[in-house]
Amino acid sequence: MKQLFLLAFATLFGLQTAQAQKTTLGIFNHVGLGVSVGTDGIGFDVAAPITDYAAVRAGMSIFPTIKYDDDVKIDSKSKSFTKNEVNVEGKLNMKDFKFLVDLYPSKYSSFHFTAGAFIGPEKLITAYNTESFLDPSEWGVSGVKLGDYRVTSDKNGNVEANIEVAGFKPYVGIGFGRAVPKKSRVTVSCDFGVKFWGEPGVYTWTTDNFGNRSYNKLTKEDVDEDDADKAFDIMSKIVVYPVLNIRLTGRIF
Repeated sequence: MKQLFLLAFATLFGLQTAQAQKTTLGIFNHVGLGVSVGTDGIGFDVAAPITDYAAVRAGMSIFPTIKYDDDVKIDSKSKSFTKNEVNVEGKLNMKDFKFLVDLYPSKYSSFHFTAGAFIGPEKLITAYNTESFLDPSEWGVSGVKLGDYRVTSDKNGNVEANIEVAGFKPYVGIGFGRAVPKKSRVTVSCDFGVKFWGEPGVYTWTTDNFGNRSYNKLTKEDVDEDDADKAFDIMSKIVVYPVLNIRLTGRIF
């Protein structure tokens, strides 16, 4: 019985000793792996501390591909057009590499300020026809008239339009939780912030009267429809994208 008591005291003392120990965060002396989910999609990153007051994170976030299609009427009697209606599909393409720096007000704080950047494709949304609506002899030559532009197809009879944002997107935000766990092996954190992607623009391939094909940005004056005007006005105001995510992090050493 005495031996059991001694074992119990020894175990209790050992646990208390282990709990009293704290992880010291130095410059890259620990590494954490994180998995996150939120408005920026599904992400993963590698994190390392820079003393107890700062940490860096580098990784990637990928938003699941979303597609939407609809039938669009073509109001033209030109012999170049073989259909009065064509199916158009839109696809979201949002994936970014990210590099973030977390700053903590104190060495014991889980609250942090974050600054950094997301870097990814400029083409955010791509819209294209799923079937050709032009006579094959007109592929790469004819297309749809929009104001001063003539939106032409490629050599396969496909017409494409893209909504583009900046490829380099600065980020600022706040959050709760350590990039690399300090008191335990696994922790949960969250981030709230915005990435600045600039004013979105609509771009498409057009051909001038001399047959020169170029990639141009369209304006609402080029699309003479009320719905298009409203869409351009709304789009011009969406210069930032909100980021809200929850992150599960494990310290591997």
